[in-house]
Amino acid sequence: MCLNYLIKKEMKKKFCYLLFIITGVISSCSNEVETKKPQEPVQEVLPKTISFQPKSSNEKEKLQTSTFVYNGNKIVSVSCVAYNKIMKTVFTYEGNFITKTEGFMDNQLITTIKYTYNNDKLKESILTLPSANSDSDFYVKDVFTHNPDGTVSYVRFREHKPDTAEDEKILSFSNSNLDKITTKYNGEAPYYKYSYQYKYDNKNNPLKNITGLNLIMLEGTLYNGHDMPNGDFGINDFGLNNITEKITSISSKNDTSTYVEKFNYTYDKNGYPLTKSSDESEYNIIYTY
Repeated sequence: MCLNYLIKKEMKKKFCYLLFIITGVISSCSNEVETKKPQEPVQEVLPKTISFQPKSSNEKEKLQTSTFVYNGNKIVSVSCVAYNKIMKTVFTYEGNFITKTEGFMDNQLITTIKYTYNNDKLKESILTLPSANSDSDFYVKDVFTHNPDGTVSYVRFREHKPDTAEDEKILSFSNSNLDKITTKYNGEAPYYKYSYQYKYDNKNNPLKNITGLNLIMLEGTLYNGHDMPNGDFGINDFGLNNITEKITSISSKNDTSTYVEKFNYTYDKNGYPLTKSSDESEYNIIYTY
């Protein structure tokens, strides 16, 4: 009787141990399935409008507002009214890369820029006019080199001298922000030489979450041929953070002059700018999200 009792006790012990193992395996599989479930894409903070409000009380009615349209985090278009005309830029993607921007004025195409990449880095941007039959008819072409030291340099070609590169610009970066722009002058040294340096806050740039924009806005601006008082829709000063100082140095044969433009911001609770101003600008900039 004792022997039977011991055998039954041992069998019950093994059964409980086996049940514990099976339960653990099922739980582990369940957790693994749970962690491998596809994650829903997160809609990041994106600017809905960027408005330029003239500081002059006589010009207050001339508010220029750029309106953005998105598909997820990808920019579809941005438009505004300037000079009583509708200005618009339309973006085309392949995957997460912006491969084309088209500039329109009152629904009439005025420019096209095509972007090509190599190893996920910008290789060329080619601006053409509606009359162009191919990229060989470019109006302006920029060719980029990504250097081992982290700088990016580029040379520009224009339609009237398609085989002659202009002065080379070198772009330096720090923490995903454009730090400095210098120029390597070709041929005879010009009378004046320019360089630009930038300082930043630790807040969020309003454009930082737009997919692919960081790859084409290396110099901090987007230009699609619109003749507008505030550039192309306020898509400028691009980086991870916001520019607080722009330092311009102009060198001549005899001396160097330095000019500093300082920018002021107000921010929302997430650290994105609500307003931007500077003593040098005629406008206050207003952001909505």
